[in-house]
Amino acid sequence: MFRSTVYVISLCSHFVVSWVFGKSMPRASEKQQHLRRMHSHMGERIVGRLFRTVVEDDDSVEDIKDAAFASMIRVAESRRYLFRSQIYRKSLHDRFKEDLDGRDDDEEDETERQLIDREAALLPWLTEAEFLQKYRMSYDSFKLVLSEIKDHNVFKRLEGKAGRPQTPVANQLMVFCKYIGTEGDGANGPNQRNTFGIGKGSSDVFRRRVTTAILSLRDVYYTWPDAEERRELAKLGEIECDFPNCVGIADGTLFPLAFEPEATDAPDYSGRKYGFSITTMIICDYNKKIRYYLAGYPGSCHDNRVYNNTGFVKNPEAYFSEMEYNMGDSAFSNSPFMVSSYRKAKGELLEADHEKFNTKLAKLRIRSEHCIGILKGRFPWLRSIRMKVTDDPKSMRRILRLIDATVILHNMLIEFREADRKEWIDDDDCSDHYDLLREPTDELNKAIHPSAEKDRRRTQLLMYFKEKFFH
Repeated sequence: MFRSTVYVISLCSHFVVSWVFGKSMPRASEKQQHLRRMHSHMGERIVGRLFRTVVEDDDSVEDIKDAAFASMIRVAESRRYLFRSQIYRKSLHDRFKEDLDGRDDDEEDETERQLIDREAALLPWLTEAEFLQKYRMSYDSFKLVLSEIKDHNVFKRLEGKAGRPQTPVANQLMVFCKYIGTEGDGANGPNQRNTFGIGKGSSDVFRRRVTTAILSLRDVYYTWPDAEERRELAKLGEIECDFPNCVGIADGTLFPLAFEPEATDAPDYSGRKYGFSITTMIICDYNKKIRYYLAGYPGSCHDNRVYNNTGFVKNPEAYFSEMEYNMGDSAFSNSPFMVSSYRKAKGELLEADHEKFNTKLAKLRIRSEHCIGILKGRFPWLRSIRMKVTDDPKSMRRILRLIDATVILHNMLIEFREADRKEWIDDDDCSDHYDLLREPTDELNKAIHPSAEKDRRRTQLLMYFKEKFFH
């Protein structure tokens, strides 16, 4: 009791100093703010105690409360943190213990530590947000992807072949996701070894296996829509953006190369935006699912040149029914199967109707920009491809093979309704209005022969908009 009384009296001077100088502190932590409130309340109790002393009112109950509250303050001041759980999440795989194994013979009392470890083991090591950040998809989507690939033959040991069993498929998928979800050298062999505790070459082996398994799903998740699905997609685009009969939205993008190509055509990879890059053409639908892409062209290639090498130009009847088309920006040549925005000539202004037309087109074309943003944001390895291009065709095939697996995985997550992440891309909310039964106007039912002039389709759409929207 004497020690508590002395501590109460010493708090009186501490309270005065805190009250005088505390307000001048530029910033206080949550612990400091809580201690200030405790000191303030203790100051009030000290005043009451002094008053009881003056009037000789011996109240033992209040004295006990004073001593108890002083002990609470002493405990609070002795702790480093007041508002953190005393139980920390603990990984079942103690990398620190592995690294220091055999180097330290010190022992400690395990009674309290074992209790904390048992409670901590019940908590997941990664939260949902942490799992998403590390593996670029939610845990639920990860399980769905795993269920699609786990039975592939690449993960099975060949009959009669001796050796250790393979690492679990889930672990191999985690290594793959970490690789394509990391920009720069963070996913190289040594870093993967430090992250997962695997051999330097294991990450390459796991990546090749998972790539093979995902590529086997190409015909399931990467397809051009059939006639019925094209009608539904066209209707959705018309409902949301007023554009009828549009099936795909085309846009070009660059995948930067981390290293200068060691090839005879290396200068061609020097693109208009990055040092060295690969030009890729992507055609997505309204739902931001990639329905067609063409990659591998040097970064200096123009989007229109790449598009002209697609089947949409060489064999459009295999991709479109009558009145159907893709759309894109002014970089693309206008044709009956490609509607591009009007291009403003140097030193001239666009006509008012052409300006309105471009505004309408931009509302739908933004979906392709969102699609590419999601692709690169979710899988940042595409922002810096750390594979060297050489004269050996295998070097480019190795890159294209991984790009192919990344595109398929992107489509899988779209199918699994994996949410777009605000920290990766800002995307407008979609309208809930959905009516697949609404029919196009008679004017737009007029078919255009493939041999018609290139501007025929765009002129038809312009007249449609002038009648319906431009007033």
